[in-house]
Amino acid sequence: MMNNSQRTKCEVFSRSMGYIRPVSNFNVGKFSEFCERKTFTEENSLTTGERHTELLKKVA
Repeated sequence: MMNNSQRTKCEVFSRSMGYIRPVSNFNVGKFSEFCERKTFTEENSLTTGERHTELLKKVA
């Protein structure tokens, strides 16, 4: 098993103001906004999954 000193740091990138930048370079405000973002999942999209079924029932 690896301990923390043997791990390689994983750099996370995100698009900010049209540029792809490492999250570690974000200022406090931009990092806070990054943490509040919701991740897209196909199950929760409007075209698939339970939400899609619920919306179709409301329309019918």
